[in-house]
Amino acid sequence: MTDLCFVFASTSDKDANNIVKKYLKGVEFDIKYLCSTDKEKILKKDVDLDLKSLDAYKVICPVGADSLKYAAGMTGIQKYNGVFIEKRYIPIMHPNIIIMKPQLEEDIKKAFANVVKAVNGQDFNKVADKDYCFVETDKDFQRYKAELEAASILVADIETTSVTPRTGNILGIAVSTKPHQGIYVSIEIVNKYKNWFFNLFKNRKCIFHNAKFDMGYMEYELGFEFPDFEDTMLLHYTLEEAVGTHGLKPLALRFTDLGDYERELDEYKKTYARQNKIKLADFNYGMLPSAILAPYACKDADGTFQLYTKFKPLVDKSEEFSRLYNTILKPGTYALKVLENNGGPVNKDQVTWLAEQYQIDVEECLEEIYKHPAVERFERTQGKVFNPNSTFHLRELFFNILNIKPVKKTATGAWSVDKEVLLEMGHPLSEAVLELRAKSKMAGTYINNIKSGIDNDGRLRSGFNIHGTTSGRLSSSGTINYQNIPRDNKDIKKLFKARPGYKIIQCDLGTAEVYYAAVLSGDKFLMQAFIDKLDFHSYVAKQMFNLTCAVEEVKQLYPAFRQYAKAITFGIMYQAGPAKIAETVNKDAKAGEEITIAQAKQFINKYFTEARALKKFIDSSNKQIETCAYIYAFFGRKRRLPEAKSSNPGVSKHAIRSGVNFLVQSVASDINILGVIDLINWVDKEKLHDVVIPFTVVHDSIVSEVRDDYVDMYVKHTRGFIQQDRGLSIPDCPIKVDFELGDSWGELDDYKLAA
Repeated sequence: MTDLCFVFASTSDKDANNIVKKYLKGVEFDIKYLCSTDKEKILKKDVDLDLKSLDAYKVICPVGADSLKYAAGMTGIQKYNGVFIEKRYIPIMHPNIIIMKPQLEEDIKKAFANVVKAVNGQDFNKVADKDYCFVETDKDFQRYKAELEAASILVADIETTSVTPRTGNILGIAVSTKPHQGIYVSIEIVNKYKNWFFNLFKNRKCIFHNAKFDMGYMEYELGFEFPDFEDTMLLHYTLEEAVGTHGLKPLALRFTDLGDYERELDEYKKTYARQNKIKLADFNYGMLPSAILAPYACKDADGTFQLYTKFKPLVDKSEEFSRLYNTILKPGTYALKVLENNGGPVNKDQVTWLAEQYQIDVEECLEEIYKHPAVERFERTQGKVFNPNSTFHLRELFFNILNIKPVKKTATGAWSVDKEVLLEMGHPLSEAVLELRAKSKMAGTYINNIKSGIDNDGRLRSGFNIHGTTSGRLSSSGTINYQNIPRDNKDIKKLFKARPGYKIIQCDLGTAEVYYAAVLSGDKFLMQAFIDKLDFHSYVAKQMFNLTCAVEEVKQLYPAFRQYAKAITFGIMYQAGPAKIAETVNKDAKAGEEITIAQAKQFINKYFTEARALKKFIDSSNKQIETCAYIYAFFGRKRRLPEAKSSNPGVSKHAIRSGVNFLVQSVASDINILGVIDLINWVDKEKLHDVVIPFTVVHDSIVSEVRDDYVDMYVKHTRGFIQQDRGLSIPDCPIKVDFELGDSWGELDDYKLAA
């Protein structure tokens, strides 16, 4: 009998013993299986292991999600990987996952190292002594006042009743002057000594985790100012760019001595919701008693300070990381906070009218569907009402009743009824279902959210995330996802209507990714089009296809060739092969104008004959990623690509391609963000907050509401901010910046400054 037991899901892990031995040497262990039969996926009914037999072991290691769920009664295998829980369990991600995700191997190795420590009695989760307190009286406040005043830096973390300041309130502020300390101050004390707290935060470096949230809330509700701040969420994003890994609780679990302190709170929330018969989604922290909220808030502050002491030195010692964090992420956070606070102007009456119109459209789609004989037959034979949102009903309708031949399967092996399949059917019913899906999505995802999300001042505020992608592009979340508003449907954008005396202005970077690919590679063939101020894709088409007309005439005389050139350019930049490029071209080509794979290959070869420097840039970048499994972009972003070393050719090639794409995409995004930063700084400096109101960034665009008499000034300055030479421009040829202007975001016309 040993002290250590690894629990695998089922005997389908026939090589379990060797899997463990690969990472664990010199330690005896037992292996048990929850299910004694060979199953890839097990359910509770399949578990035939006597779980009480695990009580005899000192350390139990559930391997994989199923084992964690049934052996320890927990979920979140990646979250808990390598963490000693309840002085008994150390969950471990299944090592086979590294076949598809090589980047997780280091985490798995660390988890096994922790197993050795636990078996040897080493307390690797040792908790330092804590100094936590709840300040809710004048006496409590006076006890810590001098210590807070003496601090040069401090952590601040708020607890609130809502995720937005216009729908919630601050309950208290947790502060800390050092790791392992937490001072939770009730909002009543904060308000009583408001001027004192105002000066405390204004005159010190303040550390936050997700500074945009905490600062935005305190600025709105309390009028506080934070001229000097740090953000541990952004510090971690700088160090590890992987999406979804930057939350305070998961980071505290990995890098601090606080353990899984959110788990106890989650249990309380579930119990409270059940006892008070409310939905868990309706729970807010105002329902927590101080005895639970105060220590939880103190741990937030403590955890943030511990993370700061670990992350900040690592960022400071790297020139690339320091540049990214200090010139883009921190000032970008401030700029995005301003955009979020500004919000977009929305016409309430138009929203109400559009909601009614889409509801009528949805009802008409449903009526058309339910009146069809095939649907009536379905309901007779099945004895149930047809549900157009049910994939099971759609399969029965199209493949069994209408006898349409299925063409594609899902990952589970069932026949697919996705958008692509329904489009290919070309049947009136499939078209009606597609229209219903589109109308329902527009009504539910956009119109209804906008209608319910408009604030009292008639503006719609949503969120922007500077840490939400590995490429550096911004992401959006909240009331509406600005990045996902359909381009081919102007209905939603028309809802954003300027007030009388104002205009909506959209600013766009012209052919940004191609421009920066030309600059990064130093390719003279690509740069010449920009130097001569030509339409890039027409320029390439003329060169590639030996067209006799002027470049300016290509778009009108040879539109198909221009489309070929566009598809080839982007295909080459993203390293698509001849087959993929031919497929892309032919998707939009007219009958008889398609190209073959052989022709696509010829085009690629000819392209690289002209764009030799681009080919050299792509090849050298590929080689670095293949060798190092990472690459740095111009502004200091690091993209880690451990999948580049995968033994699976498909996985490794995809990683290498995405790494090269990152070099170009991140630069285009960062230039746009830097333009927004300068724009916001100009508005602040000139006190133009009432006349120039930027409210969203969508990919390579900036959208603002601008007073009529400031339009030309806005256009002139914004163009200058974006075209500023940041060491990444073609000499004497800055990137093109286009402007559109109109009464609403959905009704824009080209706008140029008068000569």
